[in-house]
Amino acid sequence: MPLLTVRAIETHKAKAKPYKLTLDRGLQLRIAPDGVRTLLVRYSVKGSDVERQYRLPQEYGEGPGQMKLATACAEAARIRALARDGVDWPAQEEARLRAEAAEREQMDRQEGMTVAKALREYVDKKRRAKDGLPLKARTKADYLAMVEPGETTKTGKKLADGLLFQLADKLLLKLTSDDIRDQYSSLLKRSQRQADYAMQVLRAVMRWHGVVVPGNPLGRDTAGRDRIVLAPAKGNPAPIPPERLGAWWRASGKAPSQVAADYYRFQLLTGCRGGEIHGDKRYNYPPIRVGDVDCDVGKVVLRDTKNRSDHKLLLARQALEIAAKHCAGRKPDEVLFPITDARKTLKWINAKAKTHVQGHGLRDTFASIAEELVSGGLLKRMLNHSVAGDVTLGHYVGKSEAQLRSGWQTVADFIEAAAQQPTPEDTRSGEAMPRPE
Repeated sequence: MPLLTVRAIETHKAKAKPYKLTLDRGLQLRIAPDGVRTLLVRYSVKGSDVERQYRLPQEYGEGPGQMKLATACAEAARIRALARDGVDWPAQEEARLRAEAAEREQMDRQEGMTVAKALREYVDKKRRAKDGLPLKARTKADYLAMVEPGETTKTGKKLADGLLFQLADKLLLKLTSDDIRDQYSSLLKRSQRQADYAMQVLRAVMRWHGVVVPGNPLGRDTAGRDRIVLAPAKGNPAPIPPERLGAWWRASGKAPSQVAADYYRFQLLTGCRGGEIHGDKRYNYPPIRVGDVDCDVGKVVLRDTKNRSDHKLLLARQALEIAAKHCAGRKPDEVLFPITDARKTLKWINAKAKTHVQGHGLRDTFASIAEELVSGGLLKRMLNHSVAGDVTLGHYVGKSEAQLRSGWQTVADFIEAAAQQPTPEDTRSGEAMPRPE
C-alpha cells in the first residue's frame, strides 16, 4: 500500500521552492513552484552502493496523459526489483531512446539524400580510422568524378560519364540490389577493374551512411551465389625489359632535353612516383625544390606522400650527381626539374632504346631490379609502401639510414653496369660499347 493516499497528496500545494513527498518505498513526488508534479524512482543496482534516480516519463495526476498513483507505485516496484537482480532498466531505456532518436534523425537527413550527395559528404567528412586524417586530394577528386557527367572536348567529343553517374540522382535509401547489379553489369563493358573500383567506393559510401539494402550484392551477409565478388586490386607492372635496360640508360644520356631526361633518370634511380618529383597542381602536391635537396648528406625528404607519411630518399651517388647538377647556382624555392611535359623526351628515349616504358614503369623497373638485390623489408621502405599490416616489419625490423642508402646504391650500380653491357643487336653487329660517361 502507498504511504500516502490520493486525497492526502492533493492537500500538498506548490510552494516558493520545490519540495519532495515520499509516496512509497523508493518513490517520491517532486512538486515544483509552477505546480508541475514529477515522479522520481530511487534505486540501487545489485553490486553497487550508489543510489540512482530515474524520472518517470509522465507527470503525476488523474487526468489524461498523467500517471496515477497505483501505476506509479507498480512501475517503481518493477524498476527496483530489476535493480536488485542487477539490471539497470532506466539506463537501458535511456540508451534505447537515444539510439531510436539518432536513427530517426539519420533517416530524416537521408530522406532526400541522393547517391551523389552521399558520396560528396563521404569525401568531405571521411577520416581514416588509424590516424584521423582526411582522404588525399587525388582520392577525393577520383571519387567525386564518379558522379559527374562526361566532359565534352574542344573537338566536340563526349567523354565517358563517371563510373557511378548512372546512380547519381537516385535516392540513397531507395537503392535496390537490382540497381547495384545493373550498374556493375554496365561498368563491366568498360573494364573489370573500373567496375570493381566503382563498387568498392559505392560499398564504402553505403556503409559510412549506415544504409542497408535488402539482398545487397556487395554485403557480407548476402549468400555467396547472390554476391558480386570484387577482385582484389592488382598492378600491371611494365618495367624496362632487362635486356634493354642498358640501352635505355645510354639513350637517356643523349636526349635533346637533358632536364627532362635527368628527371626520368632520377625517377629510375630512386623508385619515386612521378608526382612525388614534379608535383601536381590539380591536387596541390608540391614538387621537389632545390632547397629540399641536402647535397652535403645526399638526402631528400618527400612530405605527406601517398601513404600519408614523409618519405626519406637517401640518394645513391648517381642520383646525387643529377640532383646536385640541377641545384647548382639556383635559388632554394626553384623546382629541381623545371619541366612542363616530359613525355616527348621519354618518347625519344624509347625510340632510341627500342623500349615502351612509361612514367610509372620506371618505378616498376626500380622495384624489379631491387627485388633480386635487397631484402623484401628494405625494398618496402625504399618504395615507401606501408608496413602497418606487417607485424614483423612494422614492430620488429628496423633499417638504418646506412642500410637504406646501401640499397639505393646497389640498384644504381646495377643500372650503371647494365649500360656497359651490349644489347642483342650490338652483339650481332659486333659494335664496340661506348665508354662510360
